[in-house]
Amino acid sequence: MSGDQLGVVLGHQAASSQAFQIGIDDDASVEVDELIAVTTPDPGGEVTTYAVVTEAYAQLEGASMPSDTQAYTDGQMPAQLVRTAEVQVIRVDPERWIAPHPGLQVRRARGAERERALYEDTMTRTLAMGLGRDGLPIRLDLDFLDGTKGGHVSISGISGVATKTSTALALVRLLLAHPDMRRRVRVLIFNVKGEDLLHIDRDNRKYQERADRAQLDARWAALGLDTPGGFPDVGFWAPPRPGAPGMPDCETRLEDVRVFGWTPWRFVIEGLLRFCFTDAADMRSQLSFVEERVRGELLRRAVPVEGYPGALGLMPGPVGGDPEKRPARQPGELAAPPFTDLDGLVDWLVELLGDDELLRTGDARPWVGNAAAGTVGAFTRRLQSAAHRLRGLVRADATAIPRGEGAQNEPPVAVVHLTRLHDFAQRFVVGTLLAQTFAAKERGTRDPIEFVVLDELNKYAPRDGNSPIKETLIDIAQRGRSLGVILVGAQQQASLVAPEVTQNAAVRITGRLDPAEAERSEYGWLNPAARARARLLMQGRVLVSQPSVPAPLAVEFPFPPWATAAGEVAQAGKAKDAIAQFG
Repeated sequence: MSGDQLGVVLGHQAASSQAFQIGIDDDASVEVDELIAVTTPDPGGEVTTYAVVTEAYAQLEGASMPSDTQAYTDGQMPAQLVRTAEVQVIRVDPERWIAPHPGLQVRRARGAERERALYEDTMTRTLAMGLGRDGLPIRLDLDFLDGTKGGHVSISGISGVATKTSTALALVRLLLAHPDMRRRVRVLIFNVKGEDLLHIDRDNRKYQERADRAQLDARWAALGLDTPGGFPDVGFWAPPRPGAPGMPDCETRLEDVRVFGWTPWRFVIEGLLRFCFTDAADMRSQLSFVEERVRGELLRRAVPVEGYPGALGLMPGPVGGDPEKRPARQPGELAAPPFTDLDGLVDWLVELLGDDELLRTGDARPWVGNAAAGTVGAFTRRLQSAAHRLRGLVRADATAIPRGEGAQNEPPVAVVHLTRLHDFAQRFVVGTLLAQTFAAKERGTRDPIEFVVLDELNKYAPRDGNSPIKETLIDIAQRGRSLGVILVGAQQQASLVAPEVTQNAAVRITGRLDPAEAERSEYGWLNPAARARARLLMQGRVLVSQPSVPAPLAVEFPFPPWATAAGEVAQAGKAKDAIAQFG
């Protein structure tokens, strides 16, 4: 018997065009997630059915009582070990949906049959994203990843074991190695947990020391990564260290990490004040109204200042014309001294809006409209809190992270380190960079395609409430793929994320799920057997759904060759860090 012959279609229960069972031969082995094929002779023409194994069973035929098993083991009663498997049909070729006939031989799908089972023959461009149960690549249809027909990726699973970050990084790394995509891809990665992502450009010491290193190299080569190692070209950004604005606020890496921030001029011109009010409560109250009025009035009066690069000048009244093209003014023409940081601007606004006389006479009405004094007071208190949380991020000598055309000469991957920032400041940075990325694409061209990797998506786009960040993410999810912005979002629970974001993801991936979470409607793309599997997935294994294949597929990622933590950095990387820190 050929090693690919597995058994026969069973007939003790009716086989259907959607699912059936197979009886496994004594000398055959069948695992869950394997691909099988069976050819049915039919009066209307021969049909080949392709399916994936969803469950395997073993039972003693002839045993009817629990004690019969031990009696069979001891040789005291006759019985027969019967192994069966349940399969889900994923394709019929030609597309004539008939049930396979009981008794027909079932075989493993190999070679061209495997390609047809996975619909790879219908894909014009593919990306090998991981390995199947047979050790061969499982491919994504690039048309549903780069925005040609669809876009966005949603990754879910329990923190620590679901490999959300590992999956996103593997996807990015393989994109950067793809011959057709490597020059079309830019990646923005937000590092919101620890400092692990500050080392992805270094080789993984544990990978190099593994006994199966040769096999791992071969597995990565099968996925298109011929020289496994760290990411080849990465730019690292970190906020300024408190008290030392020129130093990045990180501990495990100092070399090649640049400090980011925004000038007061760009803070006003780009309307970044709105990202200081990102709580859902701000949108429900009148604070959003006051913020919008203040933001608009600042923009109408804003001018650059002669001799103060990056500083903000405010004129006594509105200034016409395009704010980006306004000429610099002398300090003497301004309504207040030039603002070189956010603290100075906030102090001035608090003094202006806190003047009861100005509010009573109407001189402050252009700034706050008819808002009540209590609402204005709440706004100024929130503004003062924001200035404290954002201290050092908005200053005249700050360097912004280039977006759009400004990033042409930057490394294709940018890692933005946010871990040491307060949660409020993290929201501000994420919202600002998302808005800048989206705005740059609206003004520019679709290529290069911007992939944005964001973990803890439920924090930035929660199911309930509204905020400027959530609105930006929904806009990206709905219109981003046509503009060339692809969101790779990760979260522990998809049920806590705004459905407008997750439902627009063409590629859905899940690692291990909490049993209660697995039953939520957000995982309707998982069949019952796959939901049960999702509760048991080990690290490195995920279930993947894509529009080109009508069933979720199990995918495994090999051990990563790039460092995933500071302790995994190879000796060469550690030496560079020591030189950077101690000279």
